[in-house]
Amino acid sequence: MKTIAIIAEFNPFHNGHLHLISQCKKDLEADRCIVIMSGDFVQRGAPAIVSKFTRTRMALSCGADLVLELPLYYSCGSAEFFAQGAVSILDRLEIVDYLCFGSESGNIDNLAKIAGILNEESSEFKSLLSSYQKNGDSFALARQKALLEVLDKESPAEELNKIKESVSSPNNILGIEYIKALLRLKSGIKPYTIERLGEGYNSDALTTMASATAIRHALFNDEEKLKPAMPKECLYLLTDYKGIFADTNLFSDLLYYKLISEKELGYSRYLDVTVDLSNKILANLESYTSFDGFCTILKSKDMTYSRISRCLTHILLDITSSNMEDYKKDSFTSYARILGMKETAFPLLKEANVVSQIPIINGLKNAEKELNELELRLLNETLSSSLIYNRISCNNLPNEYRMKPIIC
Repeated sequence: MKTIAIIAEFNPFHNGHLHLISQCKKDLEADRCIVIMSGDFVQRGAPAIVSKFTRTRMALSCGADLVLELPLYYSCGSAEFFAQGAVSILDRLEIVDYLCFGSESGNIDNLAKIAGILNEESSEFKSLLSSYQKNGDSFALARQKALLEVLDKESPAEELNKIKESVSSPNNILGIEYIKALLRLKSGIKPYTIERLGEGYNSDALTTMASATAIRHALFNDEEKLKPAMPKECLYLLTDYKGIFADTNLFSDLLYYKLISEKELGYSRYLDVTVDLSNKILANLESYTSFDGFCTILKSKDMTYSRISRCLTHILLDITSSNMEDYKKDSFTSYARILGMKETAFPLLKEANVVSQIPIINGLKNAEKELNELELRLLNETLSSSLIYNRISCNNLPNEYRMKPIIC
């Protein structure tokens, strides 16, 4: 039996996600699909629009067999940390054959070539990267320029043009990071991609293949227009959701309290927050009106809106650089916490329990006995972020220690 895995946010689940799961299962003749999904906070530095449990139900209703939670430090990390954290879990489960993802490119060979260069980090590449950063480019832009300059010397013009497109699109960038993570781990999991269909990542058009961005926008403005864009089971779960649809501004007051209460210390202990950014936050505190508004004030040529939002979320949730260093040194601390599964997936879970190199948490009651110190700390930090999310979004979910994984 073949098992595919998908790393996702499902924020929320839409027709494009349904196509990804069904097409990859069909192409690879796979019997089972494992999803590792962000919890209540996602990679762009924002709360998920609905809880992880509602999004788990969406995934299980549309082709996923087993849904695991991606711990907080990885779900809210940069593309590199997001990918490394998720892939480390999938690799150590020892039951995954293919890692599948959608990409604008749809060309696994081009993405693998880019990932190979980034993984190798030759002296030429490092020198170019440093040079572009010194000229004021953001890390992402500097890396893109350095990569293209290296490739320009060894690629035909036609191939180079295709590669240029690959390094500037969001799903391609994540796909490259997935492949890079697999290379670093010398993993036996094979990467597989299909072309992303429909609207672009940031499009607001509500079509049958609408982006998650468009769906979130419609939820806050006109829910009636959502029917073509989502599987009906997922639309029902959204419209029946008991809670507030969450966005960053819902956390504005809590963030402001955190910034004010720690202004004497500064914020550079938090992940991705440089001393310069910490000073800029302090200098602009009097202008604070909302989470989103503060991101707009702080963004600059070398620091994008998304990175600012991620940094502020790190401050809000106590995501520190020192803790991330601990997890990185531990080869990205891993455990597999089950959020939900289909009844038919019990043989898959039984197989995983035999061969997995990491603890599999099926309910939290015995977590303290099953996890080591670092694993338990990562779990507790993830659970604490969900307590904050649940309180602010008013979804009335009980303490997770009293909840069992969803079985359907």
